[in-house]
Amino acid sequence: MQRVLGSHGHRSTTVATAPDVLNEVLVTRPDILLVDLDLALAYAGSLAEVVGEHPELSGLPVIVLLPEGGVDALPATLAPYVSDVVFRPVDPVELLHRTRAMISRRRRHEEQRALSSQLREDMRSISARIRATNDPAVMIDQFLPGIGRALGARHLALQIFDDERVGVGSSSWTSGPGATRSSPATPEPEHQDAALTLALRLWEDATTVPFHTGPAGAGGVAVPPWLRDGLGDDRTASGFVAALGEGDTPFGLLWVVNDTAPSARSGLEGALTQHVLGNLAHGLIQAQLISRQQQAVRKLRALNQAKTDFVGTVNHELRTPLASISGYLEMLIDGAGGELPPEASTMLQAVERNAVKLSQLIEDISALSAQQTDASEHGPVDIVHLVSHLTDRLALQASTGGIHLACSLPDHPVTVSGDRDELSAAIVILLSNALKFTHADGSVFVDLMVEPDNGQMVLVIRDTGIGIPAEDLPRLFDSFHRASNAQQSLPGAGVGLSIAKKTFEAHHGTISIDSTLGVGTSVGVTLPLLDHAAVG
Repeated sequence: MQRVLGSHGHRSTTVATAPDVLNEVLVTRPDILLVDLDLALAYAGSLAEVVGEHPELSGLPVIVLLPEGGVDALPATLAPYVSDVVFRPVDPVELLHRTRAMISRRRRHEEQRALSSQLREDMRSISARIRATNDPAVMIDQFLPGIGRALGARHLALQIFDDERVGVGSSSWTSGPGATRSSPATPEPEHQDAALTLALRLWEDATTVPFHTGPAGAGGVAVPPWLRDGLGDDRTASGFVAALGEGDTPFGLLWVVNDTAPSARSGLEGALTQHVLGNLAHGLIQAQLISRQQQAVRKLRALNQAKTDFVGTVNHELRTPLASISGYLEMLIDGAGGELPPEASTMLQAVERNAVKLSQLIEDISALSAQQTDASEHGPVDIVHLVSHLTDRLALQASTGGIHLACSLPDHPVTVSGDRDELSAAIVILLSNALKFTHADGSVFVDLMVEPDNGQMVLVIRDTGIGIPAEDLPRLFDSFHRASNAQQSLPGAGVGLSIAKKTFEAHHGTISIDSTLGVGTSVGVTLPLLDHAAVG
């Protein structure tokens, strides 16, 4: 037998004893093992343990030589590892044929395993590249060449139907030195209807089907004319088609054209192709959603900018004549135009008061529409120093109105991150409201506390003023909403609290109001602490 095998290019090694069989197999790593039944039976009880310790032996073809009379049955522990049996006396020609066939099958199996492993790796790489971008054109640029090369295809055609979920059209790719992605001929409406019917069938069955463009018309499905025309002069080709979609319905087809004869695709190729198609479908849908969101954001920003520009223009156009009106009023009241009758003087003073109110309203509207500073521009702000400065500034107003203004502050800096001017303006609104709605002999108390466990500071401004009706509390922070007292609207434009709330929330803080009509109002503000920050 060795002479016959050797004469046909097969080198062989002979081992005479059972203990040497395993050592020889592990050292030489043969393509096939031809073993006598007696030697095989010596390992029958330990084969599972041996293969478990050396898993590379699990695919080794084994031919067992049986005695001339045969055996009733091979032991159950040995039978799963036997690939074939040969009876004595052995015919060298028959043995050579069986050996060659078994070696060939094993090599084809190993090649198939290697190809399958490479195909899995290629498909994982394609999926990763699809997930790495939100640009649908880039996704298709990564998908078509990747799938085409992984499957060894000659031509790919990705047919996308009209569907609101995706924002891309059909594309194709052809292999070769100058392989590129291009736009195929646009399918006619009747072709798309037929393609949609096919896509629904494939989507429902979760499968791929073969096709053939040859004259005999063999294959699983009919090839659309636009694809046949795209193949050029050589219109005879084979391949398979798979559906592209997500959810209950598909929105496209992938046509894969090969040079080989038509045949059903392997389960692995079909499953991996459908898996990557699923990633592509998900990516295209997400890209469309992101694109719509970005368009909406751009429109909102444009509208917001238009609003800001409009308010700025109106404020500018109002300030100029209002400044002139106020100047001439002041001159008239001071007697620059001659002595005025008492009645005329009283009327002009009323006009001047309303001009001041109108000027303040313009300032409030400008502040309400102003853009907040970006968080990246915030710096450390000592709230203790800021509140102390603001209460000192308002002390004269409180004293003039007969209001007691008291302030309780920590004896150390309390630092937050923010814009000092914006925080100052917001706190002034709260202090001014407290003084405005508190009668003479009333009190306004300002307390600043630190809550290190919560990582925040709390500023509380309490007054003994007129209070706010309960029905007005839910709308206090709405722009231009003015609370009422005794069936009358309170003075002011109703934008101050809206500005303050916007400012504190932009600094990651909160504002709340608790009030009782006729008793007073308490406003609480929280801001996150900035630990270990230097005072600016």
